[in-house]
Amino acid sequence: MGTDGSKQPNKVIPPRDLLVQKFAESRAPELESLYSTIANRMNNNFKSRRNKRRRTTSYDNRSSKTRPRKKQKTGVTNQESNENGEKSVKEVPPRHIRRRKELKKNPQSGFCTSGDGTKRLRTHVWHAKRFTMTKRWGFHLPLGLHGRGRGSRALLKWLKNGAVVHDASYHSAIQLEGSQGSLLSILSTVMTPFSSQDSGNVLSGDIYASSMLHHAGAPNLGPIAPVIYMWRPNQQSTDADADADADSNGTIRQLWIWIHAAAITDGYNALKSACESQGKINEDVAVVSCTSLEGQLGTLEVMGSKASQLLRKILHPVSSMSEKSSVLRKCTSIVADGGTPATNTSVLDNEEHISSCGIISLTVADPRALTKDGVPEASAELTSSCTSLWDASKGLCCPFEESVLCMEKHHQRLSSFCLADKSSDNVHASTKMDSSRFCPVLLLRKNDMKDSVERWSIILPLSWIKAFWVPLVTNGAQAIGLRERSWVACESGIPSFPLEFPECGSYSSLMDTEASAIDKEASLRPLSVRPFSIPIPPPWNCVRLAFRTNPTEADNSQVCSSEPGPVAERELPDSDMVVARTSRTLADFLNAINGDHLLLFSLSLDINTRISKTMRDEKIIKSGPSTASLLANQCRKLCFVRVILHAYKEGVIEDGAVVCAPHLADMKLWLSGSNDKVELQVPQSSMATYFVKQDSGKWEFQVPEDPAATEANRWPIGFVTTGFIRGSKKPSAGGLCDAVLLAHLRHEQWSSVPPNRRKKEIYVLTRNLRSSSYRLALATIVLEHQHEDLDHV
Repeated sequence: MGTDGSKQPNKVIPPRDLLVQKFAESRAPELESLYSTIANRMNNNFKSRRNKRRRTTSYDNRSSKTRPRKKQKTGVTNQESNENGEKSVKEVPPRHIRRRKELKKNPQSGFCTSGDGTKRLRTHVWHAKRFTMTKRWGFHLPLGLHGRGRGSRALLKWLKNGAVVHDASYHSAIQLEGSQGSLLSILSTVMTPFSSQDSGNVLSGDIYASSMLHHAGAPNLGPIAPVIYMWRPNQQSTDADADADADSNGTIRQLWIWIHAAAITDGYNALKSACESQGKINEDVAVVSCTSLEGQLGTLEVMGSKASQLLRKILHPVSSMSEKSSVLRKCTSIVADGGTPATNTSVLDNEEHISSCGIISLTVADPRALTKDGVPEASAELTSSCTSLWDASKGLCCPFEESVLCMEKHHQRLSSFCLADKSSDNVHASTKMDSSRFCPVLLLRKNDMKDSVERWSIILPLSWIKAFWVPLVTNGAQAIGLRERSWVACESGIPSFPLEFPECGSYSSLMDTEASAIDKEASLRPLSVRPFSIPIPPPWNCVRLAFRTNPTEADNSQVCSSEPGPVAERELPDSDMVVARTSRTLADFLNAINGDHLLLFSLSLDINTRISKTMRDEKIIKSGPSTASLLANQCRKLCFVRVILHAYKEGVIEDGAVVCAPHLADMKLWLSGSNDKVELQVPQSSMATYFVKQDSGKWEFQVPEDPAATEANRWPIGFVTTGFIRGSKKPSAGGLCDAVLLAHLRHEQWSSVPPNRRKKEIYVLTRNLRSSSYRLALATIVLEHQHEDLDHV
């Protein structure tokens, strides 16, 4: 009976299992023919040529009788004697295998530690293979990329054309929980600035705020560190008035205070002491609990022009559990039909509506399970629900292990070839019950200043750091260390903690560590090529000498140190150094010294209009500060303000450079534009003696005795905390200068030129500590362009 040609034959499904023995028996004649052909060509000699043999004994796994081999195929052998006196061999894996197994662990909370107790980030293995590591603040942290530390030009290209990512999990949060009134009372005692009336949307949890943390009731101890704080959104109220009413009913609020690892111990002790003092004063009020969340939450910082675009690829929010299930069902149906999954809409599509310092609470899908189109892959039903990120103290969900996800992808590939295994349905049987495919995160938008770098921070459970780190890097983000992070801050005009916070104790600790490292490196060189020592940290007390603008007319009783030699150590205790970070702090200092006449404009509402108007007002210029008023203030507490320095035409400003007050003749020399001008230089013989190290270890400014050095000397008014970034189109340096001396220089410079030639910037001189040449620079006071200077990285 013939077959109908129109009918297709039945499809033959390949067998699920392949028997190798039957397959070899069926191909036996072909194999024998091939073997005989090769044997005839090789003359039945299958030995390898002698010159091609590997001269090694690594293949020998036998243990020698005289010397036990340390490494075997399975590990290290340790011989131990049992009770009968017989030696038993115990196999221990090699160190690199044991270390890899240890660092692959992903516990729910806490940091892994090394043998000396130093903590490791969750991305430690990734960084240790690619970065130079350093021990700092109790962590193994990536210092920077390998090399001499001159990759700033590449970093600037990444910021301009891409994005960079930094693991900032060494920052920790301290949680305060209690009634809103008690929390506001505590914050008002330990934070400056802080005002409950000016909180606005901060109380509602929509935005975060920055402040300086200090010890309650101990102003002489100085500030601890800059912090950012945020409130947990109160679902019962939406404004401050409703929050006050809810607080009277006993509503409990939560508050997070984020502190740098360099000051986490002092910060926690200060907050703990403030909470205990609050309970002693108001016994009727419920006690405010203070809990450290160290080791439970992590932070990833994403910066650059394409930071938002990168976050859209990684963060795919799912608002509710019902929506989570619908997304999974949608993905499953699309993949089953052979279609292309649709791209999930991201909250960052409307980023222009996100306010500065805004907080976005999201629950996002595991970025490791995202396809090229940005939708989570089809998976089994959700095993557990995610806990809110604010409930970190109760425990947070962990991500699925990488092996589980790889096994799921393997079974999906088999299913596409009709080779699915029925046992794959129970793939989650051995997984943890607290694992989840969705992660709660808090997305923070950093302050967006003019011409600043776009910055975002992702706060998430510590166990999810590695799950987000690898997708960020594979999607184009360049990882950076501490050195590159400080370059980003300098390029953005933002202070970096603790490098630019000399009023804090963490600054002294960091400077002492750097000074020890530099001295150790210098001691390894011969005396003939060893460079002279420079002060680290800078001697801030020498700024008082700049008040002595005309020593011959000054009374010796008013001058703290009028004789040649080092400046007295009693001049500037640590408690006498104030850095104005807000307009209110600067205004309080000016009121204390009766400095209303000083040309500082930090409190002006319309700054540009007021400065422009004052520059053309001759009456205000004539009633400026006198030499007597400067001498009267030289022994008082000094107030520094942060300035941005731009070189005038040429010059490079390095870290630690001294900022000096120029003479009018110096300015005319630089501004004349003549090519045959002589540069202002310090004599080579006096360069190493300008700063003298005392027996106590502190550095002091040495008043020059040589007449030539005295003539070339320019009095210091501040120091550079962050130098130029090489490769920047508009290089700028950050420094701290005395506010009164800057006002005096501005008055002197405005009085010497007609109104149409006056500038808002102030001319200063800078000199690198290992250079003999002074360079002219323009200093811009930060507080004259913004009310607060508390944003930091």
